[in-house]
Amino acid sequence: MRIVLIILTCVALGPSLFAQQKEFGWLIGTWKLKDKNSFEHWTYDENQKVLRGISYRVKNTADTTITEEIVIKYQNNSFYYIPDVAGEQGPVEFKITKYDATTFVAENPKHDFPKIIRYKFVRKNNEDINEASIEGNGKTISYTFVRVR
Repeated sequence: MRIVLIILTCVALGPSLFAQQKEFGWLIGTWKLKDKNSFEHWTYDENQKVLRGISYRVKNTADTTITEEIVIKYQNNSFYYIPDVAGEQGPVEFKITKYDATTFVAENPKHDFPKIIRYKFVRKNNEDINEASIEGNGKTISYTFVRVR
């Protein structure tokens, strides 16, 4: 009886429970922006069933400034990448339009900049690399993160 209840619960919760870890689980951990003291740290929030990321800068090894909070969640039959940049207008939803085991593309054509956000996981020289970019209005800014934990 207990096993049947567990199975029914898992089926009912469907993608919202497991998909973020399956599809975007490679993000989990701490990533350092190459040649900078900027980081992204990703965790899975078991209670809310979302991936959470924070971007932060470290100055003088003791002063940490959070620059952005990010959520990846499943809603309305789609995944969304939702950044909230410190001091900006609040969270902005980007619909994840393409994804596979190592890549995703999130888009919001109505946003001023960026309109497109890309993340790509690659393994180079025994290092985990996250090649990210933001794009829009003919401009692209690329970021290379290396996993540190």
